[in-house]
Amino acid sequence: MPDDKMTTRQKILQVIEGMEQAGSILTISGVAKEARVSNSTIHNRYPDLAERIRTSAGVVREKDVKVQLARRLGAIKEEKAKRERLHKELEEVKDLLRKVNSINAALQFENTSLKSELEEVRRKKCAQIVRGLV
Repeated sequence: MPDDKMTTRQKILQVIEGMEQAGSILTISGVAKEARVSNSTIHNRYPDLAERIRTSAGVVREKDVKVQLARRLGAIKEEKAKRERLHKELEEVKDLLRKVNSINAALQFENTSLKSELEEVRRKKCAQIVRGLV
């Protein structure tokens, strides 16, 4: 909290330095509120301090952007790895499906053959029964 015997400039500087040390994002309105002065006082009477606040805020924003970019790049890398795993899994599933389809076709052919044989056996059996009745 700024001391009442300090000059307005000193109060504003003390607030700026305190906020910078705390790692706070500086804004003119935030500094003005903490220093108990108006925004226009900083803008009009201390343009150099206003510029320092804007510059400090820009540095913090740039750091935030770099951190966000690093996070996003990490997330993109994870998603690419996940995509590669899923692509590999998809290829394995497609390969299994081709094998299953091949087995299914062979079984359908065998089933058709067995049905034909069964039908032939039934016809012969029926013919035998009919001959026995006549």
